[in-house]
Amino acid sequence: MAEENKLRQVVTNLMGNALRYTPEGSPIEIAVQIDHRTERALLEVRDHGEGIPPQIREKIFQRFWRADTSRARETGGSGLGLAIVSSIVTAHRGTVEVVDTPGGGATFRVSLPLAGSAAAPKPVTA
Repeated sequence: MAEENKLRQVVTNLMGNALRYTPEGSPIEIAVQIDHRTERALLEVRDHGEGIPPQIREKIFQRFWRADTSRARETGGSGLGLAIVSSIVTAHRGTVEVVDTPGGGATFRVSLPLAGSAAAPKPVTA
């Protein structure tokens, strides 16, 4: 029921961020699971970098906002990646949040309703 290319973009953007902010040699993990109790699919991208301070966690999903203002657009991205993630996930009636990775780093957690659940988007009929 989801748009495959849009969800690929979510994973691509989250992995790109993890690669950009994680020291070379540090692991990046992807976890996927289903929570039957809440009828949701969960995707997590975990890095073991510096993490994201709590005071900026809400800002990182805003358009054109960058954690490192010293980065030029050519070297650090446009500041749109996480805003795009948030927009796509919201359009699929899901949520995205960032939490601390145990031991250090950031975990981006995407939650999407399962097809057929009450929260799932309904197919468009013409």
